Amino acid sequence: MLPRFWDELWKRESEFLESGKGEFKHGTSFVAVSSIAEQYYCEYKLENEFALGEVPTEAKDSGTALHDELIPMEKISRKEFTKLVSGEKPSLAVLNVWGTSGGLRVVGTPDHIIWARGKPLWVVELKTTMGDPTPLWEDQEAQVRIYGLMLELMGFDCSGMRLAVVRIRSGELGEEEKRTWALMVSEALLKDEVRELEARYRGMMKVHVLKHDRDAAERAVLSKSGYWLGQREPTASASVGKCRACEFNSVCSKSLVKLV
Repeated sequence: MLPRFWDELWKRESEFLESGKGEFKHGTSFVAVSSIAEQYYCEYKLENEFALGEVPTEAKDSGTALHDELIPMEKISRKEFTKLVSGEKPSLAVLNVWGTSGGLRVVGTPDHIIWARGKPLWVVELKTTMGDPTPLWEDQEAQVRIYGLMLELMGFDCSGMRLAVVRIRSGELGEEEKRTWALMVSEALLKDEVRELEARYRGMMKVHVLKHDRDAAERAVLSKSGYWLGQREPTASASVGKCRACEFNSVCSKSLVKLV
């Protein structure tokens, strides 16, 4: 990939980040990919987060701690990033993604991306769970798809890119496995040995592999954009289980759980 591409990319990123006008709901200039994904869970949960701030929960704290152990981060310069991802050998490197879709300026940061020759090969999202890792939830699929969309909108060649949502039962991996997990799952994806990895950790993890689909990702954004554009009121989840697990169930006007 020519140096000119990278120079233009960084320039367009600066222009994009300077274009915010605070015109979206809650006075935001940009909408996070994770916030769009949370809309699939419950928009009133998102409303309460903006109004009251995030409330720590044991499940959330556990998931965050595990996530930090599995995906270690080390900041590098743009020049170092460009050199790393442009090589023939696949490499792991994360960058902020951004773009305009559904009338929204969308921003986010995937868990990690596998690159080669300046192209994203895999976008990988890590999700922890206390229960069965087998299901792939709608919000998780939407999130990884939108990350893929942002990379395409940024100008990367995404024709061969695939997406993976890795769901892991928290608290069931040894410390050494936690430190090497990012490399382990990436190697399995590159070698097409995901099933072998799942067999090794049977019942503890599941890798959901998806093809990049720009149309599906754009629909995922568009279906939720009306909330941010002030075109409709938020919608509440109809799931008692979601309400029971929500940290705002004691104060939410739409809660389906009565606390005594």
